[in-house]
Amino acid sequence: MSADFWPTALAYFGLSIVSAVIPWVNAELVMISAIPLAASSTALAALVVVVSAGQMTGKAAMYWLSRKSARPRSPLVQRAVDRWRARLQQRPRSALAVIFLSALVGFPPFFVVSLAAGALGVEFRRFFAAGAVGRLVHFTVVACIPELLRRAF
Repeated sequence: MSADFWPTALAYFGLSIVSAVIPWVNAELVMISAIPLAASSTALAALVVVVSAGQMTGKAAMYWLSRKSARPRSPLVQRAVDRWRARLQQRPRSALAVIFLSALVGFPPFFVVSLAAGALGVEFRRFFAAGAVGRLVHFTVVACIPELLRRAF
């Protein structure tokens, strides 16, 4: 990779963080816009990792803000949070499956899932690992779509 790759990678890392915390900045468009800048498949793979890492950096910040935020003021909301927290403690793999699927396909929205994971006390390492794998696969697929379309037509 050339010397001019690293400023580009840093810019895409920052833009990916922004896309993680501001929902109307579309992360898939960020990834697609990086494709023409990749001089090789290795550079493209590196940009996929950079975009995924930026996304997870932003989602981790959201997780921790949600985790450290004040308890809900409404007793009704607090009961719902406590009920969901108890469910997740009984079935922690269910939470990881939801996190992974959300990071992979975007449903339920990964923005909301990141906040919920923090508020419900999902273990950070598990949240981060499931989210990172899902995002990495997601952006790999997004980065490959133009080439697949080119070959198909």
